Amino acid sequence: MNCWHCNQSAQAVCRFCGRSVCKDHVQTMNYIVSVYPSESKQVLKSLVVADAVFCGVCKPQPEPLETPYLD
Repeated sequence: MNCWHCNQSAQAVCRFCGRSVCKDHVQTMNYIVSVYPSESKQVLKSLVVADAVFCGVCKPQPEPLETPYLD
């Protein structure tokens, strides 16, 4: 596969959208694996992978989106 940006040989794949990127264009972003309530159940906690591969093109949404059309 080739890099989405420059068409050179890719070294990684974006965790968020699947685009391939080379070493020159790779970026990182935190990736939330799971969300669960804390012991006090007043705050949510997240299991996060730091420095996940990110292409820099896609725009992961900060809030969940409603998808009523999937019902």
